[in-house]
Amino acid sequence: MGVLGMEKILCDISALKLYRVPPRYLYMMPNLPDFDTPFGRSELRGSPTVSEIFGLPIHALDTRRSLLHSTLVKPHRWDGPLPTGSILESPHDVSVTSPLLTLLMLAYRFSPIQLAMLLYEFVGKFTFFTPTQVLEEACRGLPPAPEWEFDGGWKMVRDAKGNPSGLWQRPPLLTMDQVHEFIDRGKGVRGRKKLAQAMRYVTGVTRSPFEACASMLLCAPRRLGGRGFSGVQNNFRIDLSEDARTICGLSYAEGDLTWLVTARHPTTIVECQGGMTHSGAEVSESDDDRALALENMGNDVLRITYKQISDEEKFDLFASHLGSKLGVRQNPPSSRMADAEKVLRQTILTDWSVLDG
Repeated sequence: MGVLGMEKILCDISALKLYRVPPRYLYMMPNLPDFDTPFGRSELRGSPTVSEIFGLPIHALDTRRSLLHSTLVKPHRWDGPLPTGSILESPHDVSVTSPLLTLLMLAYRFSPIQLAMLLYEFVGKFTFFTPTQVLEEACRGLPPAPEWEFDGGWKMVRDAKGNPSGLWQRPPLLTMDQVHEFIDRGKGVRGRKKLAQAMRYVTGVTRSPFEACASMLLCAPRRLGGRGFSGVQNNFRIDLSEDARTICGLSYAEGDLTWLVTARHPTTIVECQGGMTHSGAEVSESDDDRALALENMGNDVLRITYKQISDEEKFDLFASHLGSKLGVRQNPPSSRMADAEKVLRQTILTDWSVLDG
């Protein structure tokens, strides 16, 4: 604990940035200076870890109501007891608020829709990070990511030409059950109400922001700007038949957005095509084989591209087609519904990586 009573705990935007850094870059950088002491704060401007990853000010959790006033460190007070497991140790000589507490603290910054975007990232299998030249040089000479023991399942997504992107795939930080459990039990905790509002947009675990966008636009309640196609399951595992395995060479497939069979419709799957996680000739051919295998088993498979969801007229046609497949007839939206859809589209059809304060 520093002389002013403020612990060395990253929170808020600084915690979000920490959770977005692939391990190989984080391990190559020196520890953060002791920003809970006057001398340590004086070293922040010269810290490569600050300049290349966190930026200034450092956002620090302050549970002791310190009197710190600094342009270099922004304290965030938390009154009352912290939720269980809220502070995590890291191997970088600094603690960090848990993913759940980080979301609660970020709730005051963002609208429910923006918070839902962060929820999709935290419970999903993707995140955003673009390394600087300094970070790239620090990691030069390391083995490829899959062979490096500290990478922990992180993998950069490359575009159709094989160029690096700012999109990464990595294991989820939270489970849907953990978020729902907190919402059910965390009454009175700051940020819980907005977190609950945001979860109304979140349908499940996705592998990309494109899948998350499609899920929000198609499945969020109509009063919130979506089309209200409820009952979806994200990345639902489907074990393939022998013939289907022959077609695609896989033992199972995962439907991006899946509505399981009912009396009104067969199992219906929306596959997100295009974008960084579904690009390139080889990937396209693999997707074709997988779709054919699923159709061979009697499933309806619909494909949607990012261009189709970003164009309102094309998206209307796609949603109408999906509705006919699901046996759902949609009435024209009320003026309030139309306004909500406009806000939703304007918010999520953007660069999600800029949600960093």
